[in-house]
Amino acid sequence: MTSSDNGFAGASILLIEDDPQAAGVLEPILISKGYSVTVARDGVEGLEKVRTNAPDLLLCDIDMPRLDGIEVCRNVKNDPTTRLIPVIMLTGFGDLENKIQALQAGADEFLNKPYNSLELFTRINSLLRMRYLNAQLDNAEDVLFSLARAIEAKDVYTQGHVERVSNFAVRLGAFMGLSEEEQDSLRKGGILHDIGKIGVPDHILNKAGPLTTEERMIIKLHPEQGARICEKLKSIRGAVPIIRHHHERMDGTGYPDRLTGDDIPLLARILTVVDIYDALTTTRSYRKCLPHEMAMELLWDETSKGWWDKDVVAQFTKMVSNSLSSTAVPAPS
Repeated sequence: MTSSDNGFAGASILLIEDDPQAAGVLEPILISKGYSVTVARDGVEGLEKVRTNAPDLLLCDIDMPRLDGIEVCRNVKNDPTTRLIPVIMLTGFGDLENKIQALQAGADEFLNKPYNSLELFTRINSLLRMRYLNAQLDNAEDVLFSLARAIEAKDVYTQGHVERVSNFAVRLGAFMGLSEEEQDSLRKGGILHDIGKIGVPDHILNKAGPLTTEERMIIKLHPEQGARICEKLKSIRGAVPIIRHHHERMDGTGYPDRLTGDDIPLLARILTVVDIYDALTTTRSYRKCLPHEMAMELLWDETSKGWWDKDVVAQFTKMVSNSLSSTAVPAPS
């Protein structure tokens, strides 16, 4: 393969190799295939270069002074700003223990010395292709997030709502001991939960008085519409049940599917509580905001009616009592 038929020519590769002879062999080969190559002579220098100008892909030797390749990989993969950079570890044949440690550190691939050119470029381009696809997914997510914020911006009373709900939902999820994956779904679901309102006319969204029966029916379509908008994007499928079910009630009087109890996904039950609290404590077109104590009283009153998950509300009460200066209303006995 030459640089002219390399679809990823121009991609930036950081080669971290302490052996000048090994680097001197590999660097010109990579350059000849059209890659833009930077060389670091040890792990410390390599990490500095990653943080200064993140590469598209990292080739990293394992045995190096000051900071070995496994620690470099671990640092890259533990940093949210660099964790998606593909890492290929350069290893020796039969180096099983190091390979296991590198996998645990997050390495994406291995390349055995001496290098086979075809294997080298196949592995590099395969990982670059995955990075490109991930970037496309990120762009698609960004479009949806921007759309959600644009919808929110149409109502001066709800500006900042999705960010607050998203952040609060993640905090509550962490407080309840949920996994990072579940917290990520809460983050995305918080931002996107009202994206279905794109189909709701502005005069209904901003109406100060009571809604008519027809207007209320239109509003109630937004969870289903939002779920349909988002369900095609695999990276946010974990948020789709949140989007669809954040208006369900534990007693089955919610919408769109009139689910009851534990049939309502836990993440949707969590977001519902946070969504209601934020709505109560911010001014809307139809009423003024409530102080924290009154909002919690109303939240517990509605919970006693069978609307919201009592366990989730109890956890939320405990969390806000730890973080707000005012005293949260204790859960009823």
